[in-house]
Amino acid sequence: MAGKVAVIGGITIDVEGKPDLDLQYQDSNPGEIRISYGGVGRNITENLGRLGVPVTFISRIGDDFMGLSIKEALAELSVDVEHIKVIKGKSTAMYLSILNILGDMELGICNMDVLDQISKEDIEDLVPLLKEMDMVLLDTNLSEEVLEYATERLKEVPLFLDPVSVVKAVKAKDLIGRFHTIKPNRAEAEAIYGKSILSEEDLKEAGDWFINQGVKRVFISLSMGGVYYQEGKEKGIIEPKSSEIASATGAGDAFSAAAILGFLNKYDVRKTAEIAMRASRLSLETKVPVNPELTLDKLLEEV
Repeated sequence: MAGKVAVIGGITIDVEGKPDLDLQYQDSNPGEIRISYGGVGRNITENLGRLGVPVTFISRIGDDFMGLSIKEALAELSVDVEHIKVIKGKSTAMYLSILNILGDMELGICNMDVLDQISKEDIEDLVPLLKEMDMVLLDTNLSEEVLEYATERLKEVPLFLDPVSVVKAVKAKDLIGRFHTIKPNRAEAEAIYGKSILSEEDLKEAGDWFINQGVKRVFISLSMGGVYYQEGKEKGIIEPKSSEIASATGAGDAFSAAAILGFLNKYDVRKTAEIAMRASRLSLETKVPVNPELTLDKLLEEV
């Protein structure tokens, strides 16, 4: 495998709670609380680092212990962390999620103010570096202004979009044709597409719409229904294999990292979707956002 990747996106401290019994709203729920490193961009970066992909991460952290610890942990995976800048007087972004008894998220609250410190000027300074990359991933923790500027300045580079959430996905609605690869879930895809996706036929119509906008590869994750994939006229659905779910947090980020790996290795869209589903399943088996035992050999052993 050859290729270099840059990720521009969010770092967060994840606080996750999972109840022992069915979740009771407006009440205290006995359960388990975990604190871990997170953020869509950071999770994807860690996955890429564990897979041996040369990756540069561009983000912002506060001048606090947790933020500095996150930076050090990525450096230990040989990630280029030179462009993770510390913002004085700010706290590192934090994400609070409440899961249900099955491990799926019921509610999330986030404070991402520090990520607003990534500006158009920062992107411009990095354009020479970014144009050397084989793929650049953008997550929608970035402002709409920065997303627009980055996609305009990096037209020659294959761009990957991870929409992060329904609310943030709409930032990319008018820019979607500038991306080589996109990986929304069903709800995020609906927010960008502007129509409901309720059936397999709806998925195909949405996939065709994205392709007609200029996107080369489309992956729409369907939670327990697997993933819809499309490149040109090649399309299909891969259903998930059964697995023990410790936590669903980070499964989509593992998918994105493996989808980038598939692109770098010049895999066709179906094989790419297969290894990405495998990566998601490995993530589901752990209670932290990134499986610490992830390796390239383990990812490819079933494919």
